[in-house]
Amino acid sequence: MEFDQLKTFLAVLEHKSFVRAGQALHVGQSTVSFHIKALEQGVEATLLERGRGRVEPTAAGRVLEPYARRIVALHDEASHRLRANELGEVGELTLAASTIPGEYLLPPLLAEFRARRPRIQVRLEISDSERAATSLLARECDLAFVGHKPRDRRVVAQLFGSDEILLVGLNPCAFAPQGKLSLRDAREVPLILREHGSGTREAIARILPHLGDGGAALRVDSTEAAKRCVQHGLGLAFISRQAVAAELSAGLFQIVELSGTPVKRTFYVLHHRAVTLSKLAREFLDLALQRNR
Repeated sequence: MEFDQLKTFLAVLEHKSFVRAGQALHVGQSTVSFHIKALEQGVEATLLERGRGRVEPTAAGRVLEPYARRIVALHDEASHRLRANELGEVGELTLAASTIPGEYLLPPLLAEFRARRPRIQVRLEISDSERAATSLLARECDLAFVGHKPRDRRVVAQLFGSDEILLVGLNPCAFAPQGKLSLRDAREVPLILREHGSGTREAIARILPHLGDGGAALRVDSTEAAKRCVQHGLGLAFISRQAVAAELSAGLFQIVELSGTPVKRTFYVLHHRAVTLSKLAREFLDLALQRNR
């Protein structure tokens, strides 16, 4: 059974005539006859009674009719959904991001995107740069926003934004009363560090060997956890300026000068080289890249 055959079958039932069915479908009567004959041969049953100027379904035709209507309706629904999806009217956008892009850079972009596409569902998963890139390679997301550029050739990476990593402490800072530390002094100060795999830790990788164990460093798996630790006086933390802008402005935190800081860093938006982006993903990618221009 082919779609055109089923569609022709339903048209004949509706119009009670091969001629009128052909007119409705904008095809000749011979085409209608050809489709019906092929359909009957395929199901090995006579589907239509011809005679007395009208066409009626046989018992087999009445069995087939509701299935044909469901198949044609499902075909039309799928076609409509695909067109709507290609036009960006419906669909889902799945994003993966490391902490700073996910919590600080993407929300305003998502607000702008939602204003343009109010019917689109967006799912954002925030982890670290390594896991976000892994999610992209596993084709679990459309785009990934990360703090360091993967070396994997399967990934296309484009510059998305920039920031800098600061060493910050509570204000006033008991660990750096003068507001600065030498690398030697910093070896005796409790440090709050991000976990392996985070873009923040990757950005300060050149500094870490000079700090030893950093006075029994705490390791946390999110920027928010690092901020909370600083707030409770547990030590100094390397944190994105984006993440502590409000605390610095309010005088809650202070920047501690340390050789090698602030550390400039960049953020990248990634997509899989072998995956054709949907219209929604392309549109969001363009929106993200415009932010960096």
